[in-house]
Amino acid sequence: MLAKHKNNKFQLEALLFGQAGMLNDDEINDDYYLQLKKEYHFLKAKYKLQAIEKHLWKFLRIRPSNFPTIRIAQFADLIFKSSHLFSKVLEIKKVKELETLFFIEAGNYWKTHYKFGKETRFKDKKIGKTALNSIIINTVIPVLFLYGKEKDKPETIEKAISFLENIKPEKNNIVKKWENTGLKIKNAYFSQALIQLYNEYCIKKRCLDCRIGHLYLQNKKADV
Repeated sequence: MLAKHKNNKFQLEALLFGQAGMLNDDEINDDYYLQLKKEYHFLKAKYKLQAIEKHLWKFLRIRPSNFPTIRIAQFADLIFKSSHLFSKVLEIKKVKELETLFFIEAGNYWKTHYKFGKETRFKDKKIGKTALNSIIINTVIPVLFLYGKEKDKPETIEKAISFLENIKPEKNNIVKKWENTGLKIKNAYFSQALIQLYNEYCIKKRCLDCRIGHLYLQNKKADV
């Protein structure tokens, strides 16, 4: 359905915001919102769509630049620009080219808004470097790796790993815990491995099943 309308950014926005349950507010009366609402009602009837509830989206304790409204608008921009996206990903050789492919920004309305109907000072809503890396690390590369595995293409698998080795490590609380132990995490290849270890061993208290945990406990015992 999105592919059918991918050449019309306004219709993409209407579909995405409408399905997100964000076009049901009768108190918002700015032109852009009302036009989206009208377009979505037409598309909803045409495709027999059912929207989710707006309250499912989280806005509290989130930086405005990461609000769901901004991310949805950026997603619409990605679809609008993404002709033969996966084919392009397969052809790319360097991480820099991959970053360029996913460099997106929300439309003009969002330069002065974070939410519908509430105007703010002007600011471009381009996707940040950290968010861009997170998308590449957690979405693009795993899909690329899986494609290589399913199609028995070792060169694609190697390329996915190479991309991870050439991206800075992901920044989150789990990686920070590893860094606090004194580990030097030089790229995303290592940060993803450490996140996996944390989720599969640390959280589940499987220290004795983990070579790192086992070695750590042995050293602790020797110190005693």
